[in-house]
Amino acid sequence: MVCTCLSPSFSASFLRSLIAVGFSLFVTVDAVRVVAADGDLDASFGTGGKVVTSILSQDDFAHSVAIQSDGKIVVAGETKNGTADEFALARYNADGTLDTSFGNADGKVITNSANNSEHAYSLAIQSDGKILLAGASGNFGDYDDFALARYNTDGSLDTGFGTGGKVVTSFMSQDDIVRSVALQSDGKIVVAGETKNGTYDEFGLARYNSDGTLDTSFDGDGKVITNSNNNGDHAYSVAIQSDGKILLAGASDNTGNDDFALYRYNTDGSLDASFGTGGKVVTAVGGGDDIGTSVAIQSDGKIVVVGHSENGGYYDFALVRYAGTPTASGNATPSVSVPTLPTILLMVLSGLLALFGFYRVRASK
Repeated sequence: MVCTCLSPSFSASFLRSLIAVGFSLFVTVDAVRVVAADGDLDASFGTGGKVVTSILSQDDFAHSVAIQSDGKIVVAGETKNGTADEFALARYNADGTLDTSFGNADGKVITNSANNSEHAYSLAIQSDGKILLAGASGNFGDYDDFALARYNTDGSLDTGFGTGGKVVTSFMSQDDIVRSVALQSDGKIVVAGETKNGTYDEFGLARYNSDGTLDTSFDGDGKVITNSNNNGDHAYSVAIQSDGKILLAGASDNTGNDDFALYRYNTDGSLDASFGTGGKVVTAVGGGDDIGTSVAIQSDGKIVVVGHSENGGYYDFALVRYAGTPTASGNATPSVSVPTLPTILLMVLSGLLALFGFYRVRASK
């Protein structure tokens, strides 16, 4: 009788080969399964991947969205009640159905502070699950003020925030509008937008403590107003770096045309002199109006501003990237996943099947 046993060294080598072949097949099949669906509408969400919701019987506009840690989707904007606009908030389950545990058992919440028009432009979710809306509220002089509202996880107003869950802040005597909100790691709330000084608009920035009071360690009164060249500035987006510095992105009127504008502030509200020229960067993208509408920070610290640029009477997508300070996560090494025993066995089985097929093909030749 001839022994067909394999030597220990060959057996180890053979097992490694099986695992390698199985791993290759396992990863390839899994990658094909995932990549094939990228970009397709998700049929498990709403109707064919789409959801349309009526808040009241007139116009409803959504301006901002955030995802809770449990996968639920929160959307903020405004709804018209017949005569005025009001803050509107809706929460959806992961499948796109309205979350009946939110609001008045219908997944929707409508809020008005003073029976004047209000518009929610930005949304953020705190680490404790509370929801922040930021935008503008009309005062009785027909001008808008910065407006914030905070909600508990069930959609009720958080009475521990401001007055009955609401905060309204005036910068000057005319329009003040929040366009963006961001949360610091210490729980403080940063909002950015614009304020009118009587002649033109300027960047408006405010920081609040977690209870809704203005943070007086921020420029003395919690408010900062910045203008680049006395022609008009509009801030549309705010982001906070890992070192706590604050980025505002928007547009600055450059004697006739708007250009991308990016300002950086220190944690005390002063402009960061190490950034651009005196803390400011203004960039012309094309020959017409260029408006920066959103800012994001890469893991390597580079800053991306997007918006639109005028091109012969029409507007095109526009993106600009700036050098920035690397964040802690930018130097992180790639994570390594260790396969579990069932995964290893699956790899071995896949390798056996592959090699069996290979030798079977050879034997048939």
